[in-house]
Amino acid sequence: MVTSHVPIPHDPVERIRALRVLREVYRRRKKPSLEVTYRTVNGSTCGPYYVARWRRDSKFEHGRTLYLGKPENESVSFVEWLVSLDREEVLELARHLMRNLRSVLKTLLTEVSDLPYKRARRVLARGLALTFDARPSDSPRIRDVLEKLPDRLESFLIRALGSWPAHYSSHLRKVIRSRRESLDGKHEIPDVEFELERWKLRHGRRE
Repeated sequence: MVTSHVPIPHDPVERIRALRVLREVYRRRKKPSLEVTYRTVNGSTCGPYYVARWRRDSKFEHGRTLYLGKPENESVSFVEWLVSLDREEVLELARHLMRNLRSVLKTLLTEVSDLPYKRARRVLARGLALTFDARPSDSPRIRDVLEKLPDRLESFLIRALGSWPAHYSSHLRKVIRSRRESLDGKHEIPDVEFELERWKLRHGRRE
């Protein structure tokens, strides 16, 4: 049970970064490590910059790195706090976040449907940033939300959550676009997790 105060970033961009870290925790069932990196630009070394990193293991053949930025960024402090917790506490927090995610996105649909793309994207990003504080829903699945989003916003959402394999985003969009009405007249909504497993099998991926 997470008993200490959760240091949720106040800045929306920083909250998105924290959300992506917890989304990857949920996927891998493992805490990240907080690591320092440097960049070389025109011969000059810039940094330090921080990243959250998961190494490859027996279950995941590819590691993953999420950029957090400068030491003073709130997402860096959040991940620093996160890695100090026990594994079960971190997984509990990640599960709570995923329960909230679906209800937040469904609420956002009514707010972005008639907005120009750039403004809709800002609303969607800020809504995702509020995920920590939303009321939980019964299911972590976001399939019914994804299939209603306009093309470019759907693409932005998939990039924002960003933990699916390369090229799976375009595959998911094709599945959503090609869905047909079932015999009883209701729309068939693709199961995101099921389609991901099918994609892995076709591409020889084992995780």
